[in-house]
Amino acid sequence: MLTHAFRQSSTEGRGLRAGEFSALALIDANPDLSQIELARIGGFDQTMLVAVIDDLEERGWVTRQQSRADRRKRVLTITKSGRAALADLLSKALDNEKPARDALNGTEMRKFQKALDDIFRALI
Repeated sequence: MLTHAFRQSSTEGRGLRAGEFSALALIDANPDLSQIELARIGGFDQTMLVAVIDDLEERGWVTRQQSRADRRKRVLTITKSGRAALADLLSKALDNEKPARDALNGTEMRKFQKALDDIFRALI
């Protein structure tokens, strides 16, 4: 029987759409990422992603800019306030995940992370 109650989501109370936390983290980790590239590596539906990026831009967390390398392409860039919001969200997410991470020892966690990476690579 599951007795552990899930903690409040790290995005709850912020009014974030599904996928915004992931999109923000991917944009931060991949400078000058295009919307199409974000959809591919994040597994986002391109139609849904437009609303996600619009919301992140309205919050002042992301900007869309013309690519320096390819003037036909627009790239996504995280802002200073976006980095601060991401740090806060990540901290809350890590707190939320702590019981799950604590259930595995170091070796088990590394194997689990490798398996997740393998699954991710197989899907993109």
